[in-house]
Amino acid sequence: MYLDHAPDAVPPVTPVAYMPRRAERIAFDMLVRYSWRGQRGTTLVKDLTRFGARIEGISGLRKEDWLTLLLPDVQPIDAEIAWVAGTSAGLAFDSAVPLEAFDSLVRNFATGGYPPPGGFSAAA
Repeated sequence: MYLDHAPDAVPPVTPVAYMPRRAERIAFDMLVRYSWRGQRGTTLVKDLTRFGARIEGISGLRKEDWLTLLLPDVQPIDAEIAWVAGTSAGLAFDSAVPLEAFDSLVRNFATGGYPPPGGFSAAA
């Protein structure tokens, strides 16, 4: 009948199963164009893999919405919004960035510099 606000009255949080990443995240500070719900603008890519990205600077994004990201020298990429935290969001690309294009993006725009010796494997 009465609500108990004691910490032990809160049900335990169910742990989320660990899902290994498909690829190493590479740090970027790269401005790119996007299209979302009829709006177009510029956003900042903070990290990137061939399969997704973390972007910053768009308010109002919602999990499971879709947007189109325009990376330099790459065909437009449709991406599902996997998570949102304020104006930051994680994107899951509908199709992977081609390996050669990804190597070029890392070489030209990554804050950490060039790809590791031997480049990125096709499985990454």
